[in-house]
Amino acid sequence: MSSHSPTSPMSPESPQQKYDAAGSGVVTFVNRFTVHSAPEEFERVFAEISEFMIQQPGFLQYTLSRSIDEEKRDQYINIALWTDVESWQRAVAHPGFQDHAKEIRSRTTNAGELYAPRQSYSVT
Repeated sequence: MSSHSPTSPMSPESPQQKYDAAGSGVVTFVNRFTVHSAPEEFERVFAEISEFMIQQPGFLQYTLSRSIDEEKRDQYINIALWTDVESWQRAVAHPGFQDHAKEIRSRTTNAGELYAPRQSYSVT
């Protein structure tokens, strides 16, 4: 039996832990990569394109993560937050992005998708 009441901060139903993010306008771009080159080479090229992307209006943050499964060490995922769909669209339509994207595509296969938030929670 739990010692937490339904309104305690530790309860799953707590208002502090449940946040309706629908309609916030922020979008999340999720891109899964399978790398066909040396991981260090891919990460170097990804860092170069990231330098371009972080300068684009509407960019908020990104995280590039690599699979911890030894059999899937060629798998990466990038999660990037943008203020809105239009900012992301302008960034990927920019001629400077296209040059960088060719470098990534020559080293990987990938699948990307935009998502709209539904719920969000952060301890910070």
